[in-house]
Amino acid sequence: MGHEEAAVLGLVAALSSTMVVMKTLSDRGELHSLHGRILTGILLIQDLAFVPIIALLPALSGEDFLTDLGFGLLKAVILLGLMIILGSKGIPWLLARITGLGSREIFIVTVVAITFVAAAATESLGLSAALGAFVAGLLLSETDFGHRALSEVVPLRDTFSALFFVSLGMLTDPSFLADNLDLVLPLVGSIILVKFVTTALLVRGFGFLPHTSVLTGLGMGQIGEFSFILVGSATALGIVTQDFLTLTVVSAVITMALTPLILAGGSQAVDRLGNRVAILRPHRLSSQSAEDQVPPMYGHAIVCGLGRVGHLVAEELTEHKVPIIGIDLDPYVVAEWKNSGHQVIHGSSDSETVLDVARVKHARLMVISVGDPIAAWLTAQHALRIAPDLDIVARVHWRDEGERFQELGVQEVVWPQMEAGLEILRHSLYRFHTDPSEIENLVANLRDHLSFGESDGLEAMIERESGDVPIDEPKLDHSGP
Repeated sequence: MGHEEAAVLGLVAALSSTMVVMKTLSDRGELHSLHGRILTGILLIQDLAFVPIIALLPALSGEDFLTDLGFGLLKAVILLGLMIILGSKGIPWLLARITGLGSREIFIVTVVAITFVAAAATESLGLSAALGAFVAGLLLSETDFGHRALSEVVPLRDTFSALFFVSLGMLTDPSFLADNLDLVLPLVGSIILVKFVTTALLVRGFGFLPHTSVLTGLGMGQIGEFSFILVGSATALGIVTQDFLTLTVVSAVITMALTPLILAGGSQAVDRLGNRVAILRPHRLSSQSAEDQVPPMYGHAIVCGLGRVGHLVAEELTEHKVPIIGIDLDPYVVAEWKNSGHQVIHGSSDSETVLDVARVKHARLMVISVGDPIAAWLTAQHALRIAPDLDIVARVHWRDEGERFQELGVQEVVWPQMEAGLEILRHSLYRFHTDPSEIENLVANLRDHLSFGESDGLEAMIERESGDVPIDEPKLDHSGP
């Protein structure tokens, strides 16, 4: 393998799959966990890095590398400059004028036209048309009309996503895999291992705990969808051969398929090893050093997870003179809270050591607002084992999760989706001049019914409870033409 092919292989292997990782994290309920947020940030940066990478790719095909590299850098600078200018000025101005016409069809045609113009522009610069389409998407997403544009082209997106996987299957050559197992398997193993080690070390270097670093590294071990565009462009430029393209596609399919298994198995392995290997435990401080930093507290509240929900709760408890100890895995959040004078522990609340440091035996209340449902469950389990009479308020993401928490002994379980639905119902009934006391009774009864007990269906419950709730009938105007 020559230097050019090696460079392309390195670039291809470096890009991970945003689509596969996000779907896997979402299915596991870890999208808003700390390692999930870190993975999201890394993947978004990789997607943006694709722009200069594809712009510099033609430099590998020329004889005068430095000259071609210079031209490639110039093209990348021009492209990024146009992105900034058009994204902040031109496209928002155009879409505002088009929206003012009040025609949905013209808006859709304009969005599609912007995509084709961007693709043609990058093609004329000697870059990939796919890069132009990607840039167009970035520009549109930064405007006030980005969400509308996305909603209008969702059918196209879903169609092309299906075509993408169909084409991926058509490009996969099982006979190539069977004939080249001695090449494919070491390559796949090397990609997964190198990306895991590199990512874990980098995340650890930024101050995150080994537990978080390992989980983040496990999520990066695949070849991404942008790599297909990259290797396709390299093949068209004559940098790599058709066999190289086939090797990349086969390796990508395998690594993508392994990602959910790696994340699931790796997470379980990390949790089990954490009981034996101290460095993999989801806490940073030893009990002795942590207790030196957290003063003796009694009758305090422990807030597990200082994200949006936990931050709000902790701030308001502090305003009401309630002593609190916060627990969070994010070192930047921990540093911010320490600088504000709060008592906070850098660690995972599902660690018994961390709970001991937070003096859970002497706490009056624990608020569990961590984004990871598994960590939330373990936190409640460990806390009640240490302090069986502890009052716990926990946030859950699903109904069955709430039922498990209540069976465990958690006193209050908050299901945000249910609360949002009840509030929307409350405000809706107010608009129909329903008696406020009747509304409150209905909402209270619905909350009791939906709160994680036996349920015979929402529709039946609403029909039964709202049978005596008077609602002003809307008066229809029949005087029109």
